[in-house]
Amino acid sequence: MKIVTRARAKPIGAFAWLYALAALLAIGWCAGPPPLDLPPNAMVLRLADVDEIPTIDPASGYDTLSWTYEQAIFDTLVRYGDANIELEPDLAMRWESSPDARTFSFHLRADARFSNGQPVTSADFRYGIERVLNPATRSKGMEYYRGIDGSADFIAHRSAHVSGIDTPDPWTIVFHLSAPDPIFAHKLAMPFASAIPWQVVERWGEDFSSHVMGSGAFMLKEWIGGQRLVLVRNPYYFAKPLPRLDAIVESVGVNSELQWLRYEAGQIDAVTEIPPAEFPYVMKTPRLRALTLHKTTVTTRYLGMNCQMWPFTDLRVRRALSYAIDRHKLIALMNGRGMVAHSPLPPDLPGFNPELKGYDYDPAKARALLEEAHLAGGFSFEIWMRADQTILMLGQSIQQDLAPLGIHVELKPVAWGPFLEAIRQPHTAQSFVYGWEADFPDPENFLGTLLARSQWGSNNDSFYYNPEFETLLHEASHEADLKQRYALYGHAEKIVIADAPWVFLYYPVTYVIRQPWVHDYVINPMRPTRFERIWISPHQK
Repeated sequence: MKIVTRARAKPIGAFAWLYALAALLAIGWCAGPPPLDLPPNAMVLRLADVDEIPTIDPASGYDTLSWTYEQAIFDTLVRYGDANIELEPDLAMRWESSPDARTFSFHLRADARFSNGQPVTSADFRYGIERVLNPATRSKGMEYYRGIDGSADFIAHRSAHVSGIDTPDPWTIVFHLSAPDPIFAHKLAMPFASAIPWQVVERWGEDFSSHVMGSGAFMLKEWIGGQRLVLVRNPYYFAKPLPRLDAIVESVGVNSELQWLRYEAGQIDAVTEIPPAEFPYVMKTPRLRALTLHKTTVTTRYLGMNCQMWPFTDLRVRRALSYAIDRHKLIALMNGRGMVAHSPLPPDLPGFNPELKGYDYDPAKARALLEEAHLAGGFSFEIWMRADQTILMLGQSIQQDLAPLGIHVELKPVAWGPFLEAIRQPHTAQSFVYGWEADFPDPENFLGTLLARSQWGSNNDSFYYNPEFETLLHEASHEADLKQRYALYGHAEKIVIADAPWVFLYYPVTYVIRQPWVHDYVINPMRPTRFERIWISPHQK
């Protein structure tokens, strides 16, 4: 996300010096990593991002950038459709669940292979999940599989395997749960539940991320830290003739302005964050607008406040910030690419309640609450954020909104990896700008994953706790009747709104622009774009 530096973007070619600069930067970039060792006519998708990819180990990654490449390299039992949130087969040809939602059986394809030609079996899925449950792996996916019978004994090293995972033959895997979980199959669509070849993990240990091997459409060819990641076609991928691409090249350390210049120069094939300064021009230019895709994703952007750090230990201060921030202004800065958020759950998520009103922009109410909290004279605090120009722009808008109340805000932009580490420490970040995209379509993934007491130090970065809320979470998570389940989560959501651990900012609308030679690029509302079906017309480049 970027700062708007001029009133409108100029037509392509209007600033020759910018393109000369882009060319020089491109030359410098190419001089860094060695030339790609790919066939001359290879169909290559060229992408770029400002941040280093944290990991491509599916047990470790829990962010959109990591998942983008994990889902390209690894397969799960089930997956979501390219453009929807409906489960469909991946390596499981079919599956069924018991009426009480406590037993789930999956029947695997017999033709799936890892990229070294080794068959994928039910034991590889069991190993992958047991690896996530192993405390030594330090996986943030552990929480999703604790409901499997025997997981507690396995975690405590009292058993060699999780007793609730049966593998009666190489092509069948059965999960027995300790309590009903009607959405358990959705949890198996997360990269955490990928098939993993144990021999490769045992060989590389903690360095597995640099030597990953999966059964997905692509396999790792090269990863030069801080420069680029290269994936190439997996010759053993079961869904032939997919993938259509021969390779994917992700360049690292390229901010969005430079991405845009490279896109205009034909050096990048798709841009997932059109800079706000360029967006109006893109939308007014028929040729460019025709190349854009957009979709409302199942995502909430928010300002999290650490409820265990002053001044956000005081409910009145948290509510004051919720009244003091003008969300409509934030969306205007984003060129309208969002909707005002009134609650933690985003639209299109089952259980979303459009009647919830949250907090309106009301500086007078904010001032009155600060007076009640004996902070009428104001105070100072830090907002941590990803080092990104658009996020910084949003932070500056929040800074401006709070200044009339005597509140001095220091913006602290840092790289993505250090940012994630900092906000998970209990006494480091007073507040932070963050966003959460659904892992699976259920309120549990927002309310439980992000706000439960058990998630302190993991995903509950606000260090929020309310015992009544915890009771409702527990009841809802084991409720198989979906109507009753959503009613319980709805009650829990109202408690969160009243407690205000977050300032609900907006629900983003994602825009992507691709080159005219890029075909079948699809935005999924809940997952990073998959690459298997994308193809490129080489003669147009």
